[in-house]
Amino acid sequence: MPRLPLEGNIDLTYRCNNNCRHCWVNVKNSREEQRKELGTWEWLDIIDQARALGARDWAISGGEPLLREDFTEVFAHVRKKASSCSLNTNGTLITPAISHLLKKDCVVMVSIYGATEKVHDHVTRNPGSFTAVLRGIAYLLEAGVRPLIQLVPLMDNFSQWHEMIALVQGLGLDWRMGAASLILSASGDEGRNEEIRAQRLAPAQIIELNPPNVAYEERHTQAAACKTRVEQRRYGDCISERNIFHVDPTGSLSFCCFIKEEQLRYDLKKGSFAEGWDKFLPALASKAQDCLVFDQECRICELQPDCQRCPAMSYLEHRRAEAPSGYLCQLLKEGEKYRQNWKTCHQRYFRIAGITIEMNCEREFMENSFSPAFLPFAVAQPGNDVLRLECFFSLPEWNEKQLGKLVYDQVPWMIYQKGDSWSYLAFTEHNGVKDIHQLAIFSDGYAHGRIFSNSDYRFQIGNLNSLAMMPTDQIWLAQALLPRQAFFIHSCGLVVDGNGLLFVGHSQAGKSTLAKLFAGQAELLCDDRNIVRRWPQQGWQVHGTWSHGELAQVSAAAAPLRGMFFLEQSAENAVIPIRERMEFRKRLIPCLPRPYVDAKWWETIWPLISSIADDVPAYVIRFNKNGKIVPLIRELNSGFGAKQAGFLQRDHPRD
Repeated sequence: MPRLPLEGNIDLTYRCNNNCRHCWVNVKNSREEQRKELGTWEWLDIIDQARALGARDWAISGGEPLLREDFTEVFAHVRKKASSCSLNTNGTLITPAISHLLKKDCVVMVSIYGATEKVHDHVTRNPGSFTAVLRGIAYLLEAGVRPLIQLVPLMDNFSQWHEMIALVQGLGLDWRMGAASLILSASGDEGRNEEIRAQRLAPAQIIELNPPNVAYEERHTQAAACKTRVEQRRYGDCISERNIFHVDPTGSLSFCCFIKEEQLRYDLKKGSFAEGWDKFLPALASKAQDCLVFDQECRICELQPDCQRCPAMSYLEHRRAEAPSGYLCQLLKEGEKYRQNWKTCHQRYFRIAGITIEMNCEREFMENSFSPAFLPFAVAQPGNDVLRLECFFSLPEWNEKQLGKLVYDQVPWMIYQKGDSWSYLAFTEHNGVKDIHQLAIFSDGYAHGRIFSNSDYRFQIGNLNSLAMMPTDQIWLAQALLPRQAFFIHSCGLVVDGNGLLFVGHSQAGKSTLAKLFAGQAELLCDDRNIVRRWPQQGWQVHGTWSHGELAQVSAAAAPLRGMFFLEQSAENAVIPIRERMEFRKRLIPCLPRPYVDAKWWETIWPLISSIADDVPAYVIRFNKNGKIVPLIRELNSGFGAKQAGFLQRDHPRD
């Protein structure tokens, strides 16, 4: 990504009509402070200059931005050409007119600091602020604006935390937790810092309220990239890679809102935005390094490899960018303890057909959570190819607009498509009324899935037959297999003398019977559904699955696919070559377990079917239960080899 100022964070004022006990930037709402701020035309000019360099996403905050008499003018100017816009406000100054202005695609975040007037107004030190913020929220709702409520847990409101959540839910709104670690004063005022420290919760409490999302961290490569740079811990990394800028109320430009050292900020009143962004800020990468040699305590810390402590945060804690913070370090340690517990109790890995499936569950796994059929597929660590699932036990709010276009609606599934993502709603229907009991949302390529169930009842019983807690994993896994040149086949898979053989047929075709006839003479992969995959070097291989039939014995092993046998029960025992490709396709296609089928599915599966028809010998076998079919197949198998696998196709092309 080119270094462009794509996202602008602008603080219109640090003045506020509240005087919150935990606020790190609050200044008095006075004429003296107001005179320090940029004027209207100065803000409009800076916004235009930033737009000219690429800024399209904007976040407006303060202080309380609505204290500015020119707020509506500045906001309208920002919104005019913005791709997205957000406003952070305490909500007390919202009027019907402001609410109408905010209707146009703006994310409005409103802060609440208590569930009652007594606690809320105690935190804000502004009598009547609780009533005022609820009135402001009501105005927003009347205008059709659904604000996102920000709840900040403090020592002085923590006793009402659950009541605060209930208050927001009672309003029918969503909420998020504010920065519970609480940043110390931007001014460095020790009196203010003592007030902020007094409101900080214990690190263990913060982690309990807002635990790390381990699954999110592991699937985002940016987190891994940060860890490769962590030993440097330099501002230069942020300067060179960030596409975000911050402008404070006085017109001071930086690459981060937490940077408060004057020498690291550019005065826009004395120069252009382009000069500040293109020249001043990049030059800091070399000038700001001397203060970032972390002290001995950091260098010997056992958590040092995983520490992503920010120099700006250190500066706010001690007015020294290199000094560690005991409070933030303890928060890191508590977070690491949580991550280790999550990986031990809430995370499991399974590998099938070369693909690792990472399972993350909000409930702790039990010994009997999954059917014993999964045991051969369990692994301790992920491989290079990972699909990640997250399972939750409550249904989120949703609507069809969020899920996309309805492409399938037949009991028990409604399937929606939105871009490259797919959503599955599992339901039962009674008298025309649909009862939703599960929602699964998958990303492009089904690399990541979030599964929401309406209760944990089935999970608590255990012995699950699906990792995704669906009726079968085939529903989603079949989609993930196709880009990997792989698909399911209704079959019994056997490894005979190192060769993989597939006996193909539907239920009652005799797949389990064949497995029994080969007992002691072959390794059973699975007696009902197996996966075939075309590998770049090894060619076609057959892989066992946990989706077994009559026989619970399964294997995670794989073997080169040397022959496919279509089953026909008969009084005789015979092996008949299939010489025509059309005959092969005609028999194979009905035996492919299909997910949701669209044109893209057929476009992908058809070349694979044609390829396997060219590469793997195929036969019809007629057999009974006397076992005499076994030596016929073993004799045929003895002639299979890497160079002989396609001999029938070459001698008798299936055209």
